[in-house]
Amino acid sequence: MDVSARSKDTFGGGYHERIARSKTTYDHALRRGTYRSKRRRSGGAFSGWRLALPSGLFALIIATGALLLIGGGAALAFFTGDLPSPQDLAKDPLPQSTKVYDRTGTQLLYQFSEENREVVSYEEIPQVLIDATVAAEDKSFWTNPGVDVLGIVRAVFSDVTGRGSGQGGASTITQQLVKRRIVGDEVSLKRKIREGILAIEVTNTYSKQQILELYFNQIYYGNQAYGVKAAAQTYFGKSDLSKLTLAEAALLAGLPQSPSILDPTQAENADRAQERRLYVLNQMVDTGAITQDAADAANAVPIKVAEAPVATIKAPHFVFQVRNQLTQILGGDEAAVSRGGYRVTTTLDMTKQEIGERQVSEWVEKLHNRNVWNAALVSIDPQTGEVLAYVGSVDYNNRDDPRVQGQFDVAGIGLRQPGSSFKMFNYVTALKKGATAATVVVDARTDFGGKADPTRMSPAACGYCPENADLQYHGPVTMRQAIRESRNVPAVKFLAEYSGIEDTIQTAHDLGITTPIDPTTIGLSLTLGAKEVHLVDMASAYGVLANMGVRVTPTYILKVEDSHGKVIWEHKDYEQKRALDAGIAWVMTDILKDTTNPAKDFIFGSWTNIGRVAALKTGTTDNLKDVYSVGYVPTLVTGVWMGNSNGDRMSTVDFASATGPGQLWRDYMKEALADTPASDWPRPANVVSGTIVSAPGAYGGYGSGLAPSALSPFSMTEWFIKGTEPVKADDWFVAGCPQPDGTAKVAMSIKDTRAPAAFQRYTDQWVRDAMAGKHTYGRYTWNLVGPDPCPTPSGSPTPTRTPVPTRTPGATPTIGFPTGTLPPFPTPKKTP
Repeated sequence: MDVSARSKDTFGGGYHERIARSKTTYDHALRRGTYRSKRRRSGGAFSGWRLALPSGLFALIIATGALLLIGGGAALAFFTGDLPSPQDLAKDPLPQSTKVYDRTGTQLLYQFSEENREVVSYEEIPQVLIDATVAAEDKSFWTNPGVDVLGIVRAVFSDVTGRGSGQGGASTITQQLVKRRIVGDEVSLKRKIREGILAIEVTNTYSKQQILELYFNQIYYGNQAYGVKAAAQTYFGKSDLSKLTLAEAALLAGLPQSPSILDPTQAENADRAQERRLYVLNQMVDTGAITQDAADAANAVPIKVAEAPVATIKAPHFVFQVRNQLTQILGGDEAAVSRGGYRVTTTLDMTKQEIGERQVSEWVEKLHNRNVWNAALVSIDPQTGEVLAYVGSVDYNNRDDPRVQGQFDVAGIGLRQPGSSFKMFNYVTALKKGATAATVVVDARTDFGGKADPTRMSPAACGYCPENADLQYHGPVTMRQAIRESRNVPAVKFLAEYSGIEDTIQTAHDLGITTPIDPTTIGLSLTLGAKEVHLVDMASAYGVLANMGVRVTPTYILKVEDSHGKVIWEHKDYEQKRALDAGIAWVMTDILKDTTNPAKDFIFGSWTNIGRVAALKTGTTDNLKDVYSVGYVPTLVTGVWMGNSNGDRMSTVDFASATGPGQLWRDYMKEALADTPASDWPRPANVVSGTIVSAPGAYGGYGSGLAPSALSPFSMTEWFIKGTEPVKADDWFVAGCPQPDGTAKVAMSIKDTRAPAAFQRYTDQWVRDAMAGKHTYGRYTWNLVGPDPCPTPSGSPTPTRTPVPTRTPGATPTIGFPTGTLPPFPTPKKTP
């Protein structure tokens, strides 16, 4: 798009082309007679007569005349020395309103205005309005040279004596135009003379029709209406000037004299407006424009004005984002937004916007008893980057409640911690660096600074000891299980062992996070969402997953047209950048799909299921100041934030990301997608399946993640990027310590070979505790090989071998025992 190529035509309808034409004749104006300007030659009885005078007196007269000429020239130079050129009248663009519409181009969202004006051409102005204006403002307009000489004399007299004549300066239409456009409103004799001189020059430069067009577009009609078209719309609700009646035209023509005291929308002005309209009608009779009967009929019509339009703004925070993008499109010229008269067709889907606003309002209202008072929502088409719904706060007009601060845009301007929803960038980076959905890390309480004694993990002793939200530690878990249960310690271990802080930051930026993140200060808490981000960035980044690794920068605008309807920018042929391998995007999406499936995710699935395939990640900050949900289907990605704008904590009782923003996301998506067919992502060619040692079902996810061996007690199918599927046979399940009867059961020997040596003692402590009966949580029965030597056996045991089962959805096997059904897992006190 070439912004510089946009039209610089000032007045609309090809006005500069009309300015360039030669001046037209006045025949149209003088339709009731022909005007002829004749110069009369000097002559008569005194022609050629000479007066005999003494030579001295004659010399004195000549000298006096010369002095008068010099003085007159000096006076003329004084008044015209720095006089602007009449060409300036049409040089600077008239400010015009920029109108912002929804994606259909039918619903006006807002208009940015320096002056409420819409430029019209002379041909659009009806004759009745021309006749009324000329009759009211300047009867001699069609014949005068640009000034009314008698009017100037009256003005000079008033300025010199300080006494008004009661008739004002009788400024012509041309003088009024010059005053408004060039010389300004200064009250002085010098300004009045300069105005008259310039009005004459303007008349010699432009045709009368051109002057009238400039006047009708420039003049102020009161009630924030600049130009006659805005006035017709403001007072009568008419955008087509040809629909104006005689009574309406007369009223409009009379307003420029004193717009504030003649404004007919104000009850106290009714009588003055009626009198002024009658005056205009009588002047029209006097000029022969209308008959007395027509004037009487028009005067009998009651003045009826349109209801004052309510100054509303639809989707306010979205509209302000449109303004920001439009400013960029226009090369950073902020003034052009409110002066340029552009028509902006945005990406906003009003149906989805209204659903979003209603759902945000209703859910915040429901959650007041959980001390939730604000929320934001952003919905984007991941394939085009078009922002379809944008709710920046629960109530834009709520300025008083500090918990709301409605005019602040939380979605696009606000920086809020995303909690666990940021983990996605960590896990995607790990997949990029060779980890898989089956990769196992140990979920054990760990001091990542290595300081604390594993048996004394107090806050004072810890360097960095993150906790899981449910305060449980599940031992060896796969990436898939760690994500669907949103476990914190495994996330930090993946960051430390696979992803790396700098590479994770780079992934976040590649996918759309714009917040600067300093790797030297953020530390491992990065993956838990310690860095504040914009909600719109999070939605856009998840949109890369929805679009199978292709990033499209978000846009709020579909098309920009200039004041003449010429398209100067359009959202087409936009950049589609490959930010992530399609296979990695698909695998991560497949994992996140578990979160909305109750059969696979017992923590979140019942809260977030929308009746179709969808992927989701939630997030909660430790202090419950921010809760997040970001989820998607192939055609729509939506991010939700809840919290309080003043930083107040939300309730810690029966409230978390799944029950707050998760449910809002669910209800919005179900309604917004009601007319959209359900769909799933096709599996890329580089994604293959493989069998791994991991307990199947929602309560599973523990094991080695390796290929099954003869001693492996269970297995399941997992998805891999081709070439990363495990080939090493499981060596975690081995013969355990001898039992008192001399036998040995198959036991699991945890081998986290990627973990730093400093982590091992924390893993060892978890194993000791599990062997002592801890970490069962109503779902596990552990049979482990401990870090300490086995007691001396009395003989050579033979391990009891458990057959390797196929994956049974929902089944919960125990280690070293036949597959069985365990009691339901209790509801956690707090979910991440």
